[in-house]
Amino acid sequence: MITVIADDITGAAEIAGAAWRHGLNVELSTDFVQPQSGTDVFVIATNTRSNSEPDAIKETQRIAELLKNNHCTVFKKTDSVLRGHVITELNAIIETLGFTHALLLPQNPSKNRTIANGTYYVDGKPLAETAFKDDPEYPATSSYVTDILGSEIALLPLNVNLTHNAKRINIAEASNLDHVKTQVNKINTNILPAGGADMFKALLQKMFPNSNIRHENIKITPCEYSIIACGSTQSEDITNRSFAKASKTYTATIPDDVFNGEPADTWLLSLPNLYLHCKSLAISVGHRENGGLQCALRLKKIMAEAVGQLVKTHKPKLIIIEGGATAYSIIKRLNWNKFSLKAEYRPGIVGMTYGDTEIVLKPGSYPWGDIL
Repeated sequence: MITVIADDITGAAEIAGAAWRHGLNVELSTDFVQPQSGTDVFVIATNTRSNSEPDAIKETQRIAELLKNNHCTVFKKTDSVLRGHVITELNAIIETLGFTHALLLPQNPSKNRTIANGTYYVDGKPLAETAFKDDPEYPATSSYVTDILGSEIALLPLNVNLTHNAKRINIAEASNLDHVKTQVNKINTNILPAGGADMFKALLQKMFPNSNIRHENIKITPCEYSIIACGSTQSEDITNRSFAKASKTYTATIPDDVFNGEPADTWLLSLPNLYLHCKSLAISVGHRENGGLQCALRLKKIMAEAVGQLVKTHKPKLIIIEGGATAYSIIKRLNWNKFSLKAEYRPGIVGMTYGDTEIVLKPGSYPWGDIL
């Protein structure tokens, strides 16, 4: 069994979806629980990316301690563009579980995210020249991975193997999927694999070569009583899609005064009646300039409270959430903590169920494509 420790819930869902697509039995939880018999991949979403560094280390160590006697392969899911407490969390797992090194491959060449000569590129542009420079929590101020992660890491070229005297954490260069496979083949039981979805898929191919790959190409369909939470300022506006028009979705955008710091009580009180009347309601932070970290933290709490009130008003058949921090905040507000995988609609966009409600999670920076 592979146990994945992910630092945000959309990343956890992306990994769970990749394992589901690979034909494996998958469980996802927001805390450590004993997985059911027959589980191939167990994914734990910790949300440590949004924690302080000391709290992130403490939580990562706690989860790692619980895995000591589980005799499983451990994979550390990190953000694909290196947001969060990447190095300190890797160090916590290495020290707790006794690894000698970590091989980190965060980039996803399948999504045109690559590392070459120490520079991170997104769609051919250096990272610091992309929209990630405006991230409210972890703005990309440099495109060089050693600047982002610090001097204690080493760059691992394709033609170099890890040796016992290498640095503890090594970030692998890879510009295509063949490069990813080459780097993954360097992993042994002393090396902690860590990184993004492309690396994880290569690891699955290595560990489960005879799995029956699922080839379903399904779409998300409108249904009565649905809630859409658009919590990312980076995302494409779903409310302009034919999906929203077909479901007659009403969009309630956080008002300017609430966005700028005024209490949200009046706006929140208006939502249940709109939901009962329209049956499909989208709540959105709107396409605004980055208001900074404190603004982002406050907005995700408002979004979580809004969804909590709507679910209490009438439990929906479908909840769609954009943005990892928003998704985790909503799920914790609902007190839902263990999910079954329903579908991987597209890489990174995953449907999972809690009771008879489907929750679709999508990272804010990923496109919807044609699944709506």
